[in-house]
Amino acid sequence: MHDRRAIRSEHAEGGTIRGIARTREASRNAVRRALVTGARERYWRPSATEDAEPGVRDVLADYPHMKTSDVAVLIGWDRSYRALAVLVARIRPEYTEGRALRARPMSSLRRGRLVAVGTLQAGKVVRCGQARAGATAAG
Repeated sequence: MHDRRAIRSEHAEGGTIRGIARTREASRNAVRRALVTGARERYWRPSATEDAEPGVRDVLADYPHMKTSDVAVLIGWDRSYRALAVLVARIRPEYTEGRALRARPMSSLRRGRLVAVGTLQAGKVVRCGQARAGATAAG
């Protein structure tokens, strides 16, 4: 992006927005954004992974060897798989080095939109909230 500090100093020396845009090979709107009071020194755009990082850390704290695709399901990730994979690869070493494999129940995870898929009972999937047919008849 463009050097905002240099744009500001050039404008303070009497340069016009159009002239600065021409010499810096920037749009006039980019020059205007650089001149706004309180504008950042450097261009910054938030990453999609910034919001997901606390959830990824929470999952990896308990399940450090979990696959990235499973982490995505647990935190409700609906964006680029590659972006999440890079985040998980960057964070995972903090949780895998020198740790014994201990995990807490999935229901205790704090952050993210956890998805309840179902529970496994004797080889068949029973949806959460539904009782087994035999349990209601015997109950």
